[in-house]
Amino acid sequence: MDLKAKTVVVTGASSGIGRAVALECARRGANVVLGARREQALRTTADECRQFGVRAEAVVTDVTRREECARLIESAGTVDVLINNAGFAIFDAIESAQPDDLRTMMETNYFGAVHCTQSVLPQMLARGSGTIVNVASIAGLMGYARMGGYCATKFALVGFTEALRDEVIRRGVRVALVCPGTTETEFFVKAERGKMPGASRLMLAVKPEQVARVVVNAAESGAYRRVVPLLAAAFTKFKEITPRLAHTLFRRVSSKLEPR
Repeated sequence: MDLKAKTVVVTGASSGIGRAVALECARRGANVVLGARREQALRTTADECRQFGVRAEAVVTDVTRREECARLIESAGTVDVLINNAGFAIFDAIESAQPDDLRTMMETNYFGAVHCTQSVLPQMLARGSGTIVNVASIAGLMGYARMGGYCATKFALVGFTEALRDEVIRRGVRVALVCPGTTETEFFVKAERGKMPGASRLMLAVKPEQVARVVVNAAESGAYRRVVPLLAAAFTKFKEITPRLAHTLFRRVSSKLEPR
């Protein structure tokens, strides 16, 4: 799919990966409809997208509210690509994690994608075309200490994406999954990267623009699953082949790097 003159909906577009994805779509000639809760930051992203000569609409959206997701999709008209990117993290050990934090993460990271997907699917299936890209995380492919609540939301999104792909693959709708590692955004500042296991901090953070290129490439190609950066992709593949050994290695390295 060439994105030129296509309509792309991006959630979580006010900052971080979402903002970078919106700009990359606009750079490739796509018209964008952007959703996020922070109105001023969202409008700034839309203004930046218009500099590429495309249409850009900012729709203030709380993805935890099903009706607001429906309004976002309705405002876009014919949606060629939906990129479910909205999300946030709070890192805590499971024994001390706050139930409200766990619930809010699941409502945003998982149900936000569900609401937007269910809102756009009827039109895509009716015409037999369209692409949905879900931005998950390597934390959706392996569980990490002190990140259990966040991992649960991303594991849910990965499972949802796999099931969705099997349901619509022969009906003209493509489904792709992108799993980034640590990214240089305020997302990880807010999530307190220092709480992540020591071994995970050995992996250099990638720039949001790099992740955005992978996301938009997935939108164009429909390739099922992409993990970025390469080191993260290699480790998650290792974990899939020998999960017990991968977890043991990760724990041992983390224990040597973390203060006792």
